[in-house]
Amino acid sequence: MSICLKDFGVVCALGDSKASVAAGLLKGSRDGLVLDSDLPNAEAQYVGRVADSTFDKAVTNISMDSKDQPFSRNDKLGQLAYLQIADTLAPLISEFGQQRIAVVIGTSTSGIEYGEQALKHKIATGEYPDGYHYRMQEMGTTAQFIADLCQAKGPVYSISTACSSSGKALVSAQALLDADLADVVIAGGVDSLAKLTVNGFKALASTATAKNNPFSADRDGINIGEAAALFIVTKAQGGIQLLGAAETSDAHHLSAPHPEGEGALRAMRMALAEANLQGEQVDYVNLHGTGTPKNDDMEAKAMFNACGSKVLCGSTKGMTGHTLGAAGALEAGICWLLLHDEYNPLNNVPANVSDGEFDSSLAQINLADASSTSATTLQTCMSNSFAFGGNNISLVIGKQP
Repeated sequence: MSICLKDFGVVCALGDSKASVAAGLLKGSRDGLVLDSDLPNAEAQYVGRVADSTFDKAVTNISMDSKDQPFSRNDKLGQLAYLQIADTLAPLISEFGQQRIAVVIGTSTSGIEYGEQALKHKIATGEYPDGYHYRMQEMGTTAQFIADLCQAKGPVYSISTACSSSGKALVSAQALLDADLADVVIAGGVDSLAKLTVNGFKALASTATAKNNPFSADRDGINIGEAAALFIVTKAQGGIQLLGAAETSDAHHLSAPHPEGEGALRAMRMALAEANLQGEQVDYVNLHGTGTPKNDDMEAKAMFNACGSKVLCGSTKGMTGHTLGAAGALEAGICWLLLHDEYNPLNNVPANVSDGEFDSSLAQINLADASSTSATTLQTCMSNSFAFGGNNISLVIGKQP
């Protein structure tokens, strides 16, 4: 069964609304990748940062059962995305009731950024700051926070499987609807910048020395980013639908993908099969495209074997950074924006933004550039997310009359 992706809210380095993110994508903006000297322990690094002024729009004086402690950066990101879908959600709550509204959120950082600040305060003063509690950084906190915003009383939980987390949230939403445990699911991902992730990926030798360059001969790693991306998912027909999804596991290495992309290829083929599509019928594929040597090499192989050499594809992490647990929902949301007539009336696709030095040793895939971003039709998109441990998910999203 396909499910309706009825509405979408988004905040990331490209903007704080559907319109601003879509405009930045199609312009190929890298403005959100900024040099940061506060988060890294050593030399400054580029990160995909949400503008500080964006957080001023968050409402922090609301009364909520779960907010007997300060708002974390993750809370604020989640709320800013939620506010964009609140008007669409309100009549659905009235129609189905709070007991039939579920929330599933993918995250890998939760409120750890606030925990870092609290620990710094304790080291300096001997006491944690007023209002601090460990639950602010528990993995389930963000999902409960969003559920409290709308008083959802159905199933509420988080998924934390690294970079596939929020892609899996959409599959979980489908499972809840299929099992008749909910009529509406708020599903997506939220992750915020933190010292833990910036320095952790640096310790793994996975971060780029400058702005990341997916599929470039000079690629050398990722830029950590932050985002919130939330969908309203229902059983309705029509509109933009999740047509197919598949999850696989490489079981190859703790942090490296299978070098031939075997698990990635299986996920892509299975998702296409569920959507009743052949690989060459997809109009655009949003690749995981981290800009690391191993990911881009294996994913190019998987893309070539699944869809051939003609389907337009590319990574958008050269504009957003790698938003970790939020990446799956963010990039599915990018596909949603591309398929939406209001935000992409000319049926364009974003260029694979990098330094332009494409790696000729990779499998020959059709990376979109400034001269090839206009699609004759744009009916279906696929989005890939591949996580540590070879944890893979592919989603097929399309318009349905």
